[in-house]
Amino acid sequence: MHCPRRLFACLALLFLATACDSQSGPGPEIHDSKYVALDADGNQLTAGESGPCVLDQFTGLIWEVKTDTPGLHDRSNTYTWFSPDEDASGELDYRGKPDGGSCTGSQCDTFALVQAVNETGYCGFNDWRVPSRDELGSISDPRKTRTPPSINTKYFPLTQPGEYWSANDYQFHWNTAWLWNFGNGLDRVEWKESPRFVRLVRGEAVYLERVED
Repeated sequence: MHCPRRLFACLALLFLATACDSQSGPGPEIHDSKYVALDADGNQLTAGESGPCVLDQFTGLIWEVKTDTPGLHDRSNTYTWFSPDEDASGELDYRGKPDGGSCTGSQCDTFALVQAVNETGYCGFNDWRVPSRDELGSISDPRKTRTPPSINTKYFPLTQPGEYWSANDYQFHWNTAWLWNFGNGLDRVEWKESPRFVRLVRGEAVYLERVED
């Protein structure tokens, strides 16, 4: 049984209530307590257990967990940024580069990965997508930039201390997009044709802090 959406909202309100005295939202210590693992059917596991997906109880988002075996979720897979819905009608092609990474289980671009994972019904869901830059920032723990990866490795094991694509392309240059570095905990812009890691997400955040440009 999947958790009801209103549970996510209640949990977010609870966390927000504890952060009312802070203008910048909750502190980084929230990364120690806001996650819960999910099993292959999307059910919550007991504390201390690991699973193929992770629920962020603060935002309500559900995240993919990487593995160390060949396939769709292999930690070493890289993908180029590609979105066929982007404009390619003029002289410039905003779509990015298809199948330009190095991976197993699908063609090696962000669009193909999303399609392949959704076809499997991963953790019981078929609406996986590439996360936004803000969503990636929400799981990056700034306390761990000196000992990367900058994330809670209990719930996100096998995370690379490197760069992961976001869904946001860069509005000031047609062939670039934003990514998040889980080594230094910062974002930057990169060419869409450059192979990078990807971690998929699903759901709609009930609370999300804006990453500063």
